Amino acid sequence: MVDDIEVVVTVKDVKHLRLVVSPNGLVRASVPRRVSKHEAEKFVREQRDWILAQKAKVDHQPAPATPMHSGDTLLLWGDALEVRLTTGRGGARPSKDSVTISVPSPSYVDTAILALYHREVWAVLDDIIAKWSEKLGRTPSRVSVRAMRTRWGSCTQATGAIRINPQLAARHPRCLDYVVLHEMVHLLERGHGPGFQALMDTHLPGWRTIRAELNDKTAGFVGEE
Repeated sequence: MVDDIEVVVTVKDVKHLRLVVSPNGLVRASVPRRVSKHEAEKFVREQRDWILAQKAKVDHQPAPATPMHSGDTLLLWGDALEVRLTTGRGGARPSKDSVTISVPSPSYVDTAILALYHREVWAVLDDIIAKWSEKLGRTPSRVSVRAMRTRWGSCTQATGAIRINPQLAARHPRCLDYVVLHEMVHLLERGHGPGFQALMDTHLPGWRTIRAELNDKTAGFVGEE
């Protein structure tokens, strides 16, 4: 980890330092054997703007669509709802144990689900922001809900803006609570060092367990905070 950027480092018999941002957003560094850890970290910091720009491009690329049919399962706040597909323009509307997705054609299903997740996150987000603002003594300058392929949330410390992935509506509510806190702590602490961890421990002692839950590959989308 270099500041708030996770980097997979491979020491090789190469002449120059080289950075690559993979299609999944993972940052990889090829480091010559003669280069010290300090020099490698300095190089990554100097390339920070380029790295973030490349990761942003990945996040804005549409994810491959997975066809959904009646009888399939859709996760909403950790609960598995049965999907009922109909033809119409009602979008995705959840009930106790099912979600009716009414769209003109199957190609609109993913859009309807994403719109549902947006609505669900916004319905509770203001209260969560208010709670952590009071505890941290800091309020984001701007909050947005934006689909991202590789991240659960992000923070721009310089502007005080945070972004939250609507896909969190698929997970248990504690996951959204954790990600919002995580990004708001970044308003105070840039990296994931001792200061960051101390604040997380103070306000959400079980945050590491929730982080592991979010990164469980068996649960579908796996992102970074």
